[in-house]
Amino acid sequence: MQNLYIASRDLLDLVAQHNPDKLAIDLRQNGGGDYTVGERWLVHPIRDMASISRKGHIFVLVGAVTFSAAMNNAAQFRSQTAALLVGQTIGEKPNSYAEVRGMTLPNSHLTVLYSTRYYKFSEGPENVIRPDREIIPSWADYAAGHDPVLEWVLNSDPKHL
Repeated sequence: MQNLYIASRDLLDLVAQHNPDKLAIDLRQNGGGDYTVGERWLVHPIRDMASISRKGHIFVLVGAVTFSAAMNNAAQFRSQTAALLVGQTIGEKPNSYAEVRGMTLPNSHLTVLYSTRYYKFSEGPENVIRPDREIIPSWADYAAGHDPVLEWVLNSDPKHL
């Protein structure tokens, strides 16, 4: 939690100093944590930065391994900022039970895990978070060291999004 606070503070300081035309937040390989931390230290501060929180200037990179709190933060970026989600459909349902607890059954001694709280992070008929711009990297991209998702963001023209 402390590491995200420091990293986000450093990132926001860089954005304030250099006033970039675009900002990309990469959540593609993020397994999560506490979604309130990302909301507090990334989503809300970026939402409040008028210079960057504009369509075509803020991008959130997502993929099949964007899970848990990262999935929640991607949904929050979409609903609370002008962010465009770019990449692959997120591999977790945004409206589902979480907060796992466990117990050991008395006779078999098997451990049972169960979820205790329902979260709703997306509205609409589908229980999925699809990117605004779907880009599916190929094995050839990976082998060649190309990142077509980031390349699309860097080459996109904010006037045409």
